[in-house]
Amino acid sequence: MNRSIKMIAGLFVAGLYLSSGVAEATLKKGEPAPRFSALDAFQKKPMVIVYFFGLGSRPSRAGLDHLKEVSGLYQKNEIGIVAVSSDEPEKLRAFLKEASFPFPIVQDDGKIFAGYLVKVILPTTYVLGPAGQVTDVLEGGGPSSHQFLTTVAQRTLQLNKTQLAAVLFESALKDDPGNARAKAGIGAVYLKEGKIDQAKEQFSKVAALPSPDALLGQEGLARVHLQKGEADQAMGIAKEVERQEPGSGLVHLIRGNVLASQGNQDAALSEYTRASEGKLSTDWERASAYSGAGRIYARKGAYPLAEQMYQEAVVHNPYSPEILTDQGLLYEKKGNPKKALALYQQALTADPDDDISKQLLARMEQHLTFKEDLERQKRVDALVSDLAERFKKGKSSGQGSSDPWSSRPMTVAFLDLRTMGGAPVREGMAEVLESSIAQGLMATGRVTVVEREILDKLLAELKLGSSDLADPETALKLGKVLSARLMVTGNLVQVPQGVRLSLRLIDPETSAIRITYSEEMTPNRGLGALADETTKYLARQIREQYPLQGKIASVEANHQVIVNLGARHGVKPGTQLRIIEEGEPIVVDGKTIGYKKKKGGLVQIIEVEEGLSYGKLMEPQAAIRRDQKVVEEAGTGEKGL
Repeated sequence: MNRSIKMIAGLFVAGLYLSSGVAEATLKKGEPAPRFSALDAFQKKPMVIVYFFGLGSRPSRAGLDHLKEVSGLYQKNEIGIVAVSSDEPEKLRAFLKEASFPFPIVQDDGKIFAGYLVKVILPTTYVLGPAGQVTDVLEGGGPSSHQFLTTVAQRTLQLNKTQLAAVLFESALKDDPGNARAKAGIGAVYLKEGKIDQAKEQFSKVAALPSPDALLGQEGLARVHLQKGEADQAMGIAKEVERQEPGSGLVHLIRGNVLASQGNQDAALSEYTRASEGKLSTDWERASAYSGAGRIYARKGAYPLAEQMYQEAVVHNPYSPEILTDQGLLYEKKGNPKKALALYQQALTADPDDDISKQLLARMEQHLTFKEDLERQKRVDALVSDLAERFKKGKSSGQGSSDPWSSRPMTVAFLDLRTMGGAPVREGMAEVLESSIAQGLMATGRVTVVEREILDKLLAELKLGSSDLADPETALKLGKVLSARLMVTGNLVQVPQGVRLSLRLIDPETSAIRITYSEEMTPNRGLGALADETTKYLARQIREQYPLQGKIASVEANHQVIVNLGARHGVKPGTQLRIIEEGEPIVVDGKTIGYKKKKGGLVQIIEVEEGLSYGKLMEPQAAIRRDQKVVEEAGTGEKGL
């Protein structure tokens, strides 16, 4: 580990202890909340409110009434509520006979109160995250207070529950019209919903408030500019913040985000470190500083430091599927798939609609299933050993055809897509896109993709990393060993509109770039849509540039024929093949350079086996004989490709 990383890490560790604002008499943020039976029903909820009250406390009773009033709204948004009282059982039963509540109320003998360190102040409210960890502790005031409403609103916004967050921020403003956090929160809701102009207008109003409230608006405006790709304007805000508040960590967070988006990782890491040491107004800001640093450490291979940063980021924002999947990907790299799986599950609890979490979870489940299949592992290990030996000796796969005319199976190998720049290029996005495109191509029946397990094991055996694969000669040599007809390389790059995916499909035999593709993911074209469009384009191009070619293997009675192409070549029932007759020779300077090709009859495939297929001559008058060449008829391929 180099000296600069060690120094930055030391500063970060020192900063970890400056961020907690929770009183000593309560559980701390990030600590696991003690379990009790009433919580079991909410294990899959992303957020649970645990409300400690006493019947003799007027604010406690008011808080209960408020929770009853809003419980339907919370439950609709997958937020659980549990109330806990240490009042005498008879007294609590009498109270509950007079008033019913749509959430469980637990009579505690003192153990739950003690476990949560609730001793004097009532009501005390705990907010728990998707893994049952403490995210917030609010002593006094109760759920109807503007402090509670703003806190829960910020957490629901992290959960992507924008409508609920807006309602709670508005409610907080009714109670406290000057609440700058609530005003900035409404701007954050607009930004989350992609309403850039409304977000900018709202943040501008907050930025016009007296300091230090103005910082919330300036931070929001910087996020607006970054989302629009306006790095210079964001940096301008950073300079103004530094002039007004020299000790603010916000200026460094803004700079870190800008530098990361520009690909200047070392400078960004330094700024994230300074951000963690300075004053930050919200948990979102502090989590952003730690997660930004974690991402850079992970890319540098400094895994212990990356793990430390991600753990701290989760303390401040346990509802971010991005932070959780970033940490999961780190555990994948460290060889701890079960921890990765748990984090992907936690990310899906936080946001069940997050595509990247879904895909990473499915991929990890598949990986663990493979690990448990010992027989399959033996076969893969034997194959990888043979491939590695061939690579070292410079041999090809040995699977080439002695017949230069007939098509080989269309095998495609995906090398790792490179991620360039910072946000909004999310970690895991490249893996999910690669997996989705590969699955889509295989679903066409035309393409076989080299299994990721085989490729990863082979790369590990050969000790080849991303930098090695960036060498074209190494990548092409690998393609020949894998018997791949096309190698897919590419990258994801941040652009002002979003993220651009660029791909190149290279023929390992000739080194020629056969197919190129570039498209952007924008707010109107999400990850799934981009993967689907990419798959369709590549499948169409592969079919056009690599039409099926084969020969008549046998001529049967009643115009039936057998062709030397089958399912592994991409043939399906309904595929049409045109018979090609070689005519007069084409002679140049006395040398024959080829033969004129003349189209003959049309064969339609009726039945397909693995290595051959059965067809029928559609034009009985056409001549047909063994060894005649056939080629796929243009325009008769898969629909939708």
